[in-house]
Amino acid sequence: MRFLINRFKINITLGVAIIALSIMAIYWHQQMHILYEESKKIEKKNQQIIAMQKQLLTEQSQKISGKEIKEKALEYLKMKTPKNIKQITL
Repeated sequence: MRFLINRFKINITLGVAIIALSIMAIYWHQQMHILYEESKKIEKKNQQIIAMQKQLLTEQSQKISGKEIKEKALEYLKMKTPKNIKQITL
């Protein structure tokens, strides 16, 4: 009789432990899913930021043209424009 009571207590304890671990596993899985979704949202935002940055860089590089470089050279480096230009016909 005493052996049956101890065995019954062990079985109940193991059953409660299994149920508790199952509930915890479900909760952990849910938390991992939420974390995965948040990381995907952040990755998408990061990709958008990188795309905008690339677009701004290309716009900036397009603004700096040969004319602006020539003007800067004339202004800052005190270069002079050529007075005699020879054209070679082919």
